[in-house]
Amino acid sequence: ENNHELDSTSTECYQRDSWFAFLNYWLRFAVFIYFELPRYAIRSKRYGWIGPVLTGFFVWSGCIFLLAKRVSTVATVWAFVIPHVVAMSAMAFGNWSEHILVNPEDCFSNYALTYNVIDTPMNQVAFNAGYHLVHHINPRLHWSELPQAFHDMKDKHIERKALTFRQSEALHVGYCVMTKQLRKLAEHYVHLGPKESAPTLEAVEDKLRSWLRPVPREVVAAAKKAD
Repeated sequence: ENNHELDSTSTECYQRDSWFAFLNYWLRFAVFIYFELPRYAIRSKRYGWIGPVLTGFFVWSGCIFLLAKRVSTVATVWAFVIPHVVAMSAMAFGNWSEHILVNPEDCFSNYALTYNVIDTPMNQVAFNAGYHLVHHINPRLHWSELPQAFHDMKDKHIERKALTFRQSEALHVGYCVMTKQLRKLAEHYVHLGPKESAPTLEAVEDKLRSWLRPVPREVVAAAKKAD
């Protein structure tokens, strides 16, 4: 659902440099997801998804209960529960970090709800995951085609004021934001336009800060009407 209202993992309603907001997000992502997914399936009329989601939840929960009861509670916690919590937490922070910068005035644009990261070793080992904005524009693109697509869309990125960073990666972006190091993150900003129009570090920092605000409900409502 592209990080919008129906998306259970949407970040746009949060103050995205707040640990309290992230805790709220983490609870929805890692704990209440088995309630959120059936709710989403009903709201989006994908009723066929409800059965598999609930079946998976009850089978997993039942196996955990039986292993803890009949084998070993300690072993079950260490072998299954803790890895599950760690994995879900990592995925929650990863998705939060990928969508931590959202333009609250233009949140329905793919150019304004995430960013690209270029010139980073992570792209070589993570299937060009840094080109996340390009992925949002065309999710069907093969990962090997993402860099060329980014190059082809450069003018559109400039026109829509999209964000691009270099020598970073999503978790680093999330870390800089959550530790209030926007100046450090601004140093990784890539200006795609002419050199003479390049913003100052202060201007980039201000832009990043403004993209951390929650998206107002009236903006979402207005965008839906326009759509």
